[in-house]
Amino acid sequence: MLDTFRNWINMILAIGILFTVIRIIVPNTKLKKYIYSLMGIVTIIVILGPVINLVKNGDLKDSFKNIFLNMATAETLNMEYTNLSNYEDINKNNVKENFKSSVENDIKQKLSENIENEIQVEIDITDTYNIDKVTVKVTGDTSFDIVSFINQEYDIDKQKVTVEKGG
Repeated sequence: MLDTFRNWINMILAIGILFTVIRIIVPNTKLKKYIYSLMGIVTIIVILGPVINLVKNGDLKDSFKNIFLNMATAETLNMEYTNLSNYEDINKNNVKENFKSSVENDIKQKLSENIENEIQVEIDITDTYNIDKVTVKVTGDTSFDIVSFINQEYDIDKQKVTVEKGG
């Protein structure tokens, strides 16, 4: 089927080139309009040739069936691609959440080595995995400088670190 289509396109191109050459060569006489009419008839025959062959061979029903199956396959592939892009978005969000959780746990672990009180750590990160804000909640009073520790340990600007001390 694909070879038939390819041959048909090649034939149309060949006829187009041939007719262009004929138009250049034919002199301006009364014969010119008859030559152009003949060229038009030949063009119609070339264009309708594959359709005539399909009708003559009885393959028209199978051909339409194949065309519709190919269209359905293309639609299925498009839907699978859309689902794949959704999975990529979900995967990006999962990676981002895992990164966030890992950093929060690491900060919490390192702070718990210096502070005996209960600690909660929350961070906000950008889409490029840069830490935008760190919030540390500590129960009870502590004399340990959490902001300086996070600044030195993780190279996070002190202005991005907030410490909330509670009862």
